[in-house]
Amino acid sequence: MKVILIDTEGFGGLDENSNHDTRIFLFSLLLSSFFIYNSVGSIDENALQNLSLIVNLAKEIQVKSRGTEADSEELAQYFPAFLWVVRDFALKLIDPSGNPMNAKEYLESALMPQKGVSDAVESKNRIRRLLKHFFKERDCCTMVRPLENEKELQMLDQLPDEQLRPEFVEQAKNLRKRIFKKVKPKSLNGRLLNGSMLVEITKAYIQAINSGSVPNIESAWTYLCKMESQKALEDSLSFVDKKLGETNITSPMEADDLKKLKTSLREEMITYFKKKSIGQDDELKNLYEEMEKSFAERYYKFKERNKEEWKVIVYFTPLIKLETIFELDS
Repeated sequence: MKVILIDTEGFGGLDENSNHDTRIFLFSLLLSSFFIYNSVGSIDENALQNLSLIVNLAKEIQVKSRGTEADSEELAQYFPAFLWVVRDFALKLIDPSGNPMNAKEYLESALMPQKGVSDAVESKNRIRRLLKHFFKERDCCTMVRPLENEKELQMLDQLPDEQLRPEFVEQAKNLRKRIFKKVKPKSLNGRLLNGSMLVEITKAYIQAINSGSVPNIESAWTYLCKMESQKALEDSLSFVDKKLGETNITSPMEADDLKKLKTSLREEMITYFKKKSIGQDDELKNLYEEMEKSFAERYYKFKERNKEEWKVIVYFTPLIKLETIFELDS
């Protein structure tokens, strides 16, 4: 399995507005199967507030074409696994009772509802609630500061592992293993997406945003189905052309062999199309009709070529039984 890593800019750029951050966040979620969010220090109230744009996600995405706002449960099925990486982490991982806990438990503890009934508390809890709703599969990883020297931090990418803190190096290796162990192929509506399919989905989302609307998952899926199925049709007919082109026409086929070729090639073409296309048979009805028509045209031309070769043989071999030669499939 090939893994594509997408590195996006962070939030809160001085030359960008919150709408820009929302779009970056939105695209990252829609296109990823494994979303890695990193922050510095600890998961405190400020860190959670930096993710407050998650509150608007339901307004920024539509699941159905009917145009109604999607709820968090409906959107959750389309969101990736979530990993929060906390860098330069210096706290002890212990619960309020002093018992040790792991990074995932630390995240879950941070997402627990705050006590109170004020608007401020409700706002804080809404972020926590939505994070848990949107990201059913979530995890956390903490990493110590890679080194203490501030000057060396500015050239961290140039330093060998030996000059970094051993604990950081070990954590980095474990993080890499964890990511590659948990990452899954990107899928949509139960269908694994290949590279070209991911490109088409991306185009659909971009077109929606550039036109002033919000990304619509159902519309993007319909667009993808149409593009992939059209490509499947073209590939299926190319497959037929290749097979007919490989058939040795210099040795003309008799009627029975010609019929067998037509039947087997048509079955192979349909099987090939079903494997490559996306959608139910009733949704692909027009493409099936177009494919059958194109196949009939190609087969007719092949049959005519076959007939012409028989005429050449008949001309030089008068004793051949003409009724056998020309009893060709219509």
